[in-house]
Amino acid sequence: MSVICKYVQGDQARFDFRICDGLGSYVEPDWNDPNLKVEFYDGSQTLKFTATSSSSPPLAASEDVEGKFLYVDGVDLADFSLGICTAQIYCTISGAPVLPWPTIMEAFQVVSGTGSEPGYTTVSLVRNELPSDTPEQLSDSVLEQFIYDASRRIDAFLYDYYSVPFPGIEQNPKTPAVIERIARKLSVADCLVFLGMVNQAELKSTIEEQALLELTRLRKGELCLPGHNPPVAVYQGGIYQEGSGPDDIID
Repeated sequence: MSVICKYVQGDQARFDFRICDGLGSYVEPDWNDPNLKVEFYDGSQTLKFTATSSSSPPLAASEDVEGKFLYVDGVDLADFSLGICTAQIYCTISGAPVLPWPTIMEAFQVVSGTGSEPGYTTVSLVRNELPSDTPEQLSDSVLEQFIYDASRRIDAFLYDYYSVPFPGIEQNPKTPAVIERIARKLSVADCLVFLGMVNQAELKSTIEEQALLELTRLRKGELCLPGHNPPVAVYQGGIYQEGSGPDDIID
């Protein structure tokens, strides 16, 4: 499953694509075509950058185990609006235009940076849970966004049960170990979806299910956080009929 990459405003983005010849092979475009270009439009559909073979960064070609592909690496996103960015590709093969003209593809998504609320785990802890050969698109800034999202998800889940937000992972005292572990699991689950290793249309990943189960146990009081007030029962004390005393508690 193809999952578009997320980048924070101010990051540098990468976009790659393949051109199929219809016979099962991937080919390069006509590099001498004066109209060869890839136009990048931001979330407001405003043209922000045009990549050609001589632009900076340029449109270039490479090859992997599946065959040839084209890429643009280092698109400056400082002036890109938030949202899904599209690429409009204009190219020809042996003088014939590649249809549709232009070919429009979702290129990547630009997201806002993390807010002021604390994060509950670290980039290095999340990376330790991932395959060692993760692509460059899974940058530290993207991981920080996943951690921030996971931390706020935990806050929303435990709101009215604990005093949130909890201390951040860099604070003293720092994030409770249980909360750090849950934040790490939720962040890893988002990373696996980002990497295309988990199909979003399927049931939630086992990692995410484990994290949500722990959150549910915290809400029920089956797990407790040292130094933090646990959930309380809905009713505390006794309920009395009018005219009765403490010795006449109604069951």
